[in-house]
Amino acid sequence: MAGQGAMIAIVGQNLGDAREIWFNDQPGALSPTFVTNNSIITRVPTEIPLEINNQMKLVFANGDSLLHDFVVDISEPMLSGMLSEYVNTGDVAVIVGNYFYEPVTVTFTGGVEGEVISVDDDVIEVRVPEGAEPGPITVATNFGETESEFWFRDNRNIIASFDETTEGLWHGPDYIKADDPVIPNISGNFIRVNRQLGAWAWFEMYVGGADSDIALETRNIPQAAFANPSDYVIKMEINTLAPLTGANIRMYMGQDVGGERGETYYNWTPNIDTNGEWETITIPWEEFYADNAEFAYNPNGYGVSFHFSGPLAVEANFAIDNMRVVPKANN
Repeated sequence: MAGQGAMIAIVGQNLGDAREIWFNDQPGALSPTFVTNNSIITRVPTEIPLEINNQMKLVFANGDSLLHDFVVDISEPMLSGMLSEYVNTGDVAVIVGNYFYEPVTVTFTGGVEGEVISVDDDVIEVRVPEGAEPGPITVATNFGETESEFWFRDNRNIIASFDETTEGLWHGPDYIKADDPVIPNISGNFIRVNRQLGAWAWFEMYVGGADSDIALETRNIPQAAFANPSDYVIKMEINTLAPLTGANIRMYMGQDVGGERGETYYNWTPNIDTNGEWETITIPWEEFYADNAEFAYNPNGYGVSFHFSGPLAVEANFAIDNMRVVPKANN
């Protein structure tokens, strides 16, 4: 047994006249350099067989052939992520990974199967069905099935949904929108910004102390993220109508917004252009936490200051939603 693309050595006698090698119904490659009377070195084809007989066949110069039992271990689907983890019912979600060999099925949490629109080896487009719920998705082929470690419509540990009350916020309520003529909702309210910012402009997008309603959601960060920060990431959905090239977004979190945010913050330089589509982006929680002086866990929550300030002018025309601190997906 060997996997797709694996290099193998065939050892025996009278192998020097081999001219062809087949694995199931797929041809392998034979190089004279690697064919001797006693051995053949070759690779298992990466192409998927249409007919599986679990046999390897050698064809020799005189037309004779030799069959040998051999199982090609064809990979089950590998799921890396989604272009956007939040997609409305009826819209098309894009799943990224590998080993997506047709026929393919995509099942959402809630037990409903999506309509597969298109399949490449590393990308699936699937229409989100009625009844799809937050949670992992499962992709199945004839060669196995895989459940994602990431979640569709991930609602774990939300730290900024923009759907909560806003009492005590310094800045932000003016930019929280229930709808927009250009950018569609994906999960209730979202932050919507459309401003031309000059070099070193100071634009406060979302700011509030630990005693404000911001803490109602920042308290959702699990204690495990403080104990093992490398195991977590910040995720959010973003939709840009102009490239966020050159932007510097200073992201503070802690207990003393007014006293600390000037010197303590994670400097996010997104350089993102989603061309008017929602996409899920990731920030390493370990870096964010370290740059915020590894503030102590507090079950009552934290203040935040997310504000623009940097050396380049920026056309800030975008929306963000569903900020969350979630376990890092490894598959």
